[in-house]
Amino acid sequence: MGILTHNEWLDEYVLNKEFSLKAGISSNAYRYWKKGIAAKFDDARVVFLKKESILPKYKAIADECTNLSGMVQSQAFCKYTGLAPSHLTQTNNSCIYHMLHIIDVCDIKFVNLKKFYDDLQLDYHYQIYIEKCKFFGPSPLEKKIHLTNGICVGYY
Repeated sequence: MGILTHNEWLDEYVLNKEFSLKAGISSNAYRYWKKGIAAKFDDARVVFLKKESILPKYKAIADECTNLSGMVQSQAFCKYTGLAPSHLTQTNNSCIYHMLHIIDVCDIKFVNLKKFYDDLQLDYHYQIYIEKCKFFGPSPLEKKIHLTNGICVGYY
């Protein structure tokens, strides 16, 4: 079982839960595949299967699964950016919620981190964090982008 970093996009993976439901197989079947490659985010239970390692007889089913390009699990997004998970719930009326591309697959929430970088016009190698603007240092010392009146994205 590989461990994904919190900012590693799921371009080459499918959600195991969705795949096993569509294939009609056990969600643990991948453990018995000779060359199966599975991964999950640190401190998470959700498993992802690398598309290229899926058995040939299931390749067509893997193609039917939701495209996770640019996505990270919401839990990983929150750990990476320091954002509280409550901001990713629509009913909480967070202004950040509408700035993110969030999808739900089999009751698992994903955030499009690549699109967030693109919207901010940041290079992908920057480390980012989200915080209240009042906690940032003066401009030359800390690089920041205002998302809302009170929330900024810092990057380095």
